[in-house]
Amino acid sequence: MVEPSYVLEPLNPWLMCGPDTTVTELWKVRERREKEIQFHLVYFDRYGWYCEHGRNCKAVAEVRRVVRGMSTKVPAPKSSGKTRGRRGK
Repeated sequence: MVEPSYVLEPLNPWLMCGPDTTVTELWKVRERREKEIQFHLVYFDRYGWYCEHGRNCKAVAEVRRVVRGMSTKVPAPKSSGKTRGRRGK
């Protein structure tokens, strides 16, 4: 059996779901197994990560893996310079 390959595309939840949505992350996932292609909509809201095919869908795990990898690449925030550090006595 061939391992599936995934192509992920981030979507804007505000534009796709409306301004009153509680969804903060929305991803379109294309899963390919040999000649078969299946599409998923994976989203994150106040209750956690979900796919239209269920919470245990493998596309959810793939999106979470990618998002986790993206967050480790973001540099730590630097000081705005508006506050001064404490001086030692």
